[in-house]
This record gives sequence, C-alpha cells and structure tokens, in this order.
Amino acid sequence: MKTETLNILGSVSTEARERAGASLKAIPGVHDVSFLDGPARLFAHIDDKTTTRAQLVATLAEAGVLVEEKQSPHANGSCCGGCGS
Repeated sequence: MKTETLNILGSVSTEARERAGASLKAIPGVHDVSFLDGPARLFAHIDDKTTTRAQLVATLAEAGVLVEEKQSPHANGSCCGGCGS
C-alpha cells in the first residue's frame, strides 16, 4: 500500500468533495481518501498493485475536481541522487 498525494487546482466545494471521495472509494484498491485545504490537496491510500495515479486523476476529473500534473523530480534539472536515476 502507498499514499498518493494529488495537488488540487482551485477550491473544491463540500458537495464536490463528497462526490469525488465516493467515486474514488469505489475504485478497487482505494482504501482511504482525505481532502485538505491550504494548499488544496488530496491524499489517497491505495494498493499500488491495482490502482494508478491516472485512475485517480480521471475519476476526480469526472467529478469536476482538477489535479495539477505530477512534476518529474528532475524537471528543474536538479538531482539529489536519492532515486538512482
């Protein structure tokens, strides 16, 4: 199991959170979902063998919740050497 963190674009209404949360929890392998404010983000505890970030993002989009694209750790040219790539 792992935790996927998704940065949310803009604010999300309570209704949209509830709808998105229910949709995410219906995906096999999603165990828990938490929305946080300031900055807006979502934490999803998922089974990394059956659930993908793309599934989470697509489900959120269907519920009207937009997610920032995941940035590559090397996007700005820096490398800490920790990932071995």
